[in-house]
Amino acid sequence: MTLSNSPDIVPRMGSGVIEHCDTTRAHVDKDIAALASSLRGCRSRRISLSYISWLPLEILTTIFTYIVEEDTFKSHTGTPRPNGAPISMTITHVCRHWRQVALECPTLWAYLNCVPANCLDMMLERSKKIALVVIYRSPGSLRKCFQQILSQLPRIKLLQLCSYPWDVNRILDCLSSQPAPLLQSFKFSVAGKSSFRVMGSISDAVFQGRAPLLRSVELMECTFSWTSCIFSGLRTLDVRRVGSASYPTLSQLLSTLRRMPELEQLTLGLSSRISEDTELSDRVPLTQLKSIALDACTLRNAVSLFSCLAFPVDVKIALNLAPIGSCLSDLFSAMHKDPDGSGPIIRSMRASLSYHTFGVQFGTSTAFKSKYSWDPHDDDILLSIQFKCSSSTRKPPIIFDMCQMVPHRQIQSLFVTSSLVLRENFWRVGSSDLPELENIQLSGTCNMRSLIAVLQSGGTQSSDMAYPSLHALEFENIDFGCGEAEELQDIAIMRAGHGVGIHELRLVKCRNLVDDRVQFLKEVVTDVDWDGHEEGLVGGSGSGGGCLCHICRDESSGEDYMQALLHSDYDYDPDSDAYSED
Repeated sequence: MTLSNSPDIVPRMGSGVIEHCDTTRAHVDKDIAALASSLRGCRSRRISLSYISWLPLEILTTIFTYIVEEDTFKSHTGTPRPNGAPISMTITHVCRHWRQVALECPTLWAYLNCVPANCLDMMLERSKKIALVVIYRSPGSLRKCFQQILSQLPRIKLLQLCSYPWDVNRILDCLSSQPAPLLQSFKFSVAGKSSFRVMGSISDAVFQGRAPLLRSVELMECTFSWTSCIFSGLRTLDVRRVGSASYPTLSQLLSTLRRMPELEQLTLGLSSRISEDTELSDRVPLTQLKSIALDACTLRNAVSLFSCLAFPVDVKIALNLAPIGSCLSDLFSAMHKDPDGSGPIIRSMRASLSYHTFGVQFGTSTAFKSKYSWDPHDDDILLSIQFKCSSSTRKPPIIFDMCQMVPHRQIQSLFVTSSLVLRENFWRVGSSDLPELENIQLSGTCNMRSLIAVLQSGGTQSSDMAYPSLHALEFENIDFGCGEAEELQDIAIMRAGHGVGIHELRLVKCRNLVDDRVQFLKEVVTDVDWDGHEEGLVGGSGSGGGCLCHICRDESSGEDYMQALLHSDYDYDPDSDAYSED
């Protein structure tokens, strides 16, 4: 249908029609508003019928508190959320019931985890008089509101701050303006170092000398006095990356520790040499000590400190050392002053070996619960030593030398992760030093060639065989050479004939291993746990498409391969297990 363009045809729309439309539209808008209100009411009723809405208020409050605490203490970023809203505020926007419960619980608003400045007044008001937990790991967020936060210092029970160097003096002024009668934990760190101004020092003026409940202090990149009032009556002390202005003498450090008879956790970073300005008289008794960690520490400093301390035999020790020298035995003598006395039995040993760093750990369990870390949280690991390698100490068998110095050892499990090629001498020394070893776990970029060679050796008696108590093997991320699965099968058969068979074999993400070869192993090993990972080691067109396992590579390259090895990043001495930079 086409409308005529004739000027004689004019649409007839009088004022009455317009008024009718306006009136009708207004009625429709009222109906829409009524329906929207009814829908909101239905939604509210539906939410009120959900199971969680029938929980007692104290249980709902406990759940909310748990959520807020998890967000506060397990958040590692320390930066605000994208929308800037604290988690407690998010809870209030779920429904009317939750909002009412949250607003009536001051505890939810007492956790100031990097709260933006525009939300602080609201949080402080809603928290009422509840003790505050304040955590600002981001110096950018802290500098906008530290004055407002620290004005509440008498209410704060946990205070964790990270500051820019140029804000330190003003923050220290705020910290010294009021007492902190409720403060239990204080952590202060400086992000980077300032080269254009001198930072203030934490002294007796901090908290006006009044923080009677303070039990935990952690300082990093700070300047402070070791005679400060905050170093008294502590249960946890963590001081690292100390500047030259705050570096202690031995007598200062010992005097500070004497003021902490109930100390349980001690972590120190002692990278520079401690001035031994005092003669050892009575050792400092730390009868409640549970763990001690020395980070970026020289061996001499570790020996000096341990020689002056007296602590329980089951203390967990973690050391991150600079390159070690010839006084390794002095360190163990200082740590274990009575090696013949009673103490926990060491049943497992873990080694992490790389070109630059060696790490060794000793545990009371036959398994390790956590991944490798120089200061692990696993309470079963009583001793952890990590050290930088030098040309004279880059010898993997050194880990067995350490093992011989550990008292009460009955090593049953050995875990080795290595990016170095381990030679036969390494495994022979291990066999000699660990006669009770039952389980070997090998992982990393190394191969198993030398271990197989050692396990193939031995006399006619079971006692003459390598690792006479061994019955379990585990290989993870290991490249099998062609024929090594068959050799492992022969080893299992030979050991079974001598009554020292391999009963358990675990294979995880191993390359150049296929189902047929694993089936052969299952014929001679009772329990074979294979993840089914099949990944070949065949090269591309540039390598001729041949096998790239270490055995085929050696045979095809011959002398050329040895020359390439000798000119690689690692210098190899086949007789010494030593590695040095080219």
